[in-house]
Amino acid sequence: MKKIKYAMAGFALLFSAAAFAQNDGFTLKLNYSVAVPTGASKELISKTSYVGFGAELMYHLNNQFSLGLESGSQNFYQKYPRQLYKAADGSDLSAVVSNNVDMVPILLKAQYNLLPEGIVQPFVALGAGGNIIVYDQYAGEFSNDNKTKFSFAARPEAGVYVPFRKGSGAGFSLSAGYNFMQFNYNGLNNLNNITARAGVSFPLGN
Repeated sequence: MKKIKYAMAGFALLFSAAAFAQNDGFTLKLNYSVAVPTGASKELISKTSYVGFGAELMYHLNNQFSLGLESGSQNFYQKYPRQLYKAADGSDLSAVVSNNVDMVPILLKAQYNLLPEGIVQPFVALGAGGNIIVYDQYAGEFSNDNKTKFSFAARPEAGVYVPFRKGSGAGFSLSAGYNFMQFNYNGLNNLNNITARAGVSFPLGN
């Protein structure tokens, strides 16, 4: 329930902003994402996450540069075979252990379109802000350890945007980025991951 609550809070913030952005210059993008853990984060979960989605509200200052707000949710899950583990109280525990991590980033984002008049338009972007991380570990069906933290997050990103037609404010995009996600807990320093995303954007103005 915690992950649903935080994800809904992130989207409520973004869509509340979108509700007041019904004028020319704003676009809303909806994304599907796949994420691959890297570095130290693979000690907790090494499997690729295919459960990710997000939204971006961007204001176009001109045909190349835009600023906005981004939120979303990415779920990581992995179950490990039965073996002997150390419980939080130091005792030995024989169990099937599963780790579940939900990430809800809330980022300010800047994007630069390299070829605004092209049929295919490459872009680079940078998002920075915070990340709500909900970590749960289960021994069998019982919770063994859990932690919820709000930490710094950043995402450099590059991709391509393809408008549905020339001069249209709506289009399709593909991108890849690297997520820097701080998470200092139980010996872990981060939950960094590589993300690939597909999105559809459309203008909010009349």
